[in-house]
Amino acid sequence: MRCRTIFLSGCAVALTVLPGTGMAQTSAPPQAAEGADTADMGEIVVTARRRAESIQDVPISVSALSGEQLQRAGVNDAQSLQYATPSLSITSAQSQRNTVAFALRGQRTQETQLFTDPPVGTYFAEVVQPRPYGFGKTFFDLQSVQVLKGVQGTLFGRNMTGGAVLVEPNHPVLGEFGGEVRGQYGNYDMTDLYGVVNVAIGDNFAIRVAGKTRKRDGWAKEVTTGRDYDNQNFDTFRVSTLWEPIEGLQTLTVGDWYKSKEHGTAAFITDLRLPSVISNYEGLRAAGAITANIPAQYAAARQLFYNKHFTLDTGAGEGGNLDVFGKPYENIKNWGITNKTTWELSDTITLKNIFGYRRLQRDQVQDYDGIPAFLITPYQFARSRNISEEFQIQGKAFDRKLDYIAGVYYFEEKGKDGSLANTLPELNIAGARLNPRTASATQFVTANPGVGYSRTAAAFLAGTFHATDQLSLSGGLRYNYDKRKITVAPAQPFRPNPAGGVGICSFDIDAATAGVQTVPFSQCSFTNQKSFKEWTYDATVQYEPSSNVTAYASYRHGFRAGGFSTRATSFVTLAPFLPEFVDEYEIGLKTNTRIGSSGRLTTSTAIFRQDGSDVQKQRATFVNGNVFTIVDNTAKQRNSGGEFEATLSVPNFSVTGFYSYTKVKILSGGAVSNIGPEIAQRGTPKTQAGFTATVSPPMSEDVGKLNLIGNLTWRSKNRLDDFELSGTQPAFALVNLRAELNDIGGSKASVAFFVNNFTNEVYRIGVLGLVAEGLGFSSSVYGEPRMYGVEVGYKF
Repeated sequence: MRCRTIFLSGCAVALTVLPGTGMAQTSAPPQAAEGADTADMGEIVVTARRRAESIQDVPISVSALSGEQLQRAGVNDAQSLQYATPSLSITSAQSQRNTVAFALRGQRTQETQLFTDPPVGTYFAEVVQPRPYGFGKTFFDLQSVQVLKGVQGTLFGRNMTGGAVLVEPNHPVLGEFGGEVRGQYGNYDMTDLYGVVNVAIGDNFAIRVAGKTRKRDGWAKEVTTGRDYDNQNFDTFRVSTLWEPIEGLQTLTVGDWYKSKEHGTAAFITDLRLPSVISNYEGLRAAGAITANIPAQYAAARQLFYNKHFTLDTGAGEGGNLDVFGKPYENIKNWGITNKTTWELSDTITLKNIFGYRRLQRDQVQDYDGIPAFLITPYQFARSRNISEEFQIQGKAFDRKLDYIAGVYYFEEKGKDGSLANTLPELNIAGARLNPRTASATQFVTANPGVGYSRTAAAFLAGTFHATDQLSLSGGLRYNYDKRKITVAPAQPFRPNPAGGVGICSFDIDAATAGVQTVPFSQCSFTNQKSFKEWTYDATVQYEPSSNVTAYASYRHGFRAGGFSTRATSFVTLAPFLPEFVDEYEIGLKTNTRIGSSGRLTTSTAIFRQDGSDVQKQRATFVNGNVFTIVDNTAKQRNSGGEFEATLSVPNFSVTGFYSYTKVKILSGGAVSNIGPEIAQRGTPKTQAGFTATVSPPMSEDVGKLNLIGNLTWRSKNRLDDFELSGTQPAFALVNLRAELNDIGGSKASVAFFVNNFTNEVYRIGVLGLVAEGLGFSSSVYGEPRMYGVEVGYKF
């Protein structure tokens, strides 16, 4: 408490008075320097505090990579970003590869439902992406990617208690014409075409167009039909304009579009337990009602995988009375418009406005069990649109000793999110005294749609007071108002109603009475709403004994609004889950040291502790014959650990290495299942380490510029399920290699050879565990096998 008082007192001193005039700011866009390629290291500029600052001076644990560094490290999507960033862990959301779950410092969300906020936020061009469907595939033509660790509850629009990933696209350049084309070809018949062109129109207007198309066969194969899964087939582009009508006024507009049409993710059954619900299948088989032998199919599936990795035998898409939705697939559309307008009224005050609009659509059919029998094969959908508006005033005061930012923020998201579940159809048919061999499973499909909106309004104030040349005090304060409204309508929409017509409501209106107490199908609509209010704040003491050393200590209070589970089937599950609160303490040290006459070593070290209360957890549950995802709260939880990152650069060689340690401990209120208590540390390995080395041998300019890049990452075992130890991914390492020759023969042509996952490691990135829930099985999603290819490019 004493530390908190000191921090907040310093914040109050720095921010007591804001003058109306005499202010300035630095709002230059983030330009991550390509310092890893120069002995001088350059200066890496980040916007972790919503203004441009040197990464070595900002008192936050942040990792930043330029667009060129991302390309050289083989980071072309969100999954591969984690192998270049300490503390960041990215897994699939249960069994869906294209819906990624970001985790930082032990905080992770399993599924991106409409009425829940993730603890780690993703931002594109400073606008939040609350449902990042397809977002992970748009890592092209980027200016930088920044990963902020820890509570981001003051300066960023949607309160994030774990961290934020900031993706900034390249901006149009005034007065220049240029561009690049690049193509790749690799195994699994992969083709990737990328192009960008920058055109200046007059002295104060420029347009930039960038696009990418990628196709690749799937590396998972269905043995009966020959259909592949985990393929890639998407197109994406951006059109950006930059206009400076008068000196000091700049407006950047970015329109982006993404569309994919793919076969979806292969889920492989990896665990089976009896007795469980599967035992009922065995009872029906013994009685001659069905032919499906689940234990035998499980054994065959595991043997098939062991004989040849990533092969499976599923029933989905092969027809029959149980095959409701046909062949699995996943289609995504995601487009948006962003505008950032900055007006430097003088050299002492700047206004900034950030507007964002986005629409997305997602449809998916997936076989969750990966065996011929039909256990869980849902159709899932999402339709939403969001709009955000943020206005800032940035400036300096008190003879430039105070840097500050003040602003207001509004966000609104509307849409629907839900599923049509084809769960355990043979059991449902038999339970209705019908023939499981002939009766259609369509009438037992359960619909769980949720529609509604989320709104956020906030006002914030933050600043840094430079008390002396060495000592600075920073602080921030934000008032948050969030409102959620949801309407659910769980039903069996195609089942004959005993009262006449078609459709049966599945909402239990009386939890105290056994069985589902239904209402007429025409009245199957139930609504709830809730508002949440909270102050969030932070304070930092920063000491710089020299220009090459920065030490800091921070306290941050974060908040994540409560919400609703879109799969609610009763008034109990329709009740709102609680908001989450996190108090974070962090100390850090950054150094910048010259090595010899032309080398440079930079380091960044941070140690943290997070005390969380009512920590939001998303879990799979089995209710009335169907699997749902619900959200509940863990009363008290402590996350602690640290991160270390260092870059050494000398002529013709550079290496960046990192190490992170995270420990999650539930102090009280942990969930308990029939197989034991919840696993505290889910989706985040305790230890992560890695390095990227670049060797640039000197050679004649008549030949070109050669770079040899190697990337190695290692992570300790990772628990991928809430309760099941069988969902543990053992420790593993990945090796990525790249050799590139640029400026071939003095031209602007380039060629590169690359291989990712060089050792062909087999590892899991997601688990759908349903043993603790009583169904008796688990399925897993795997990371990509070895991928290799050649790349050619030309700049003009």
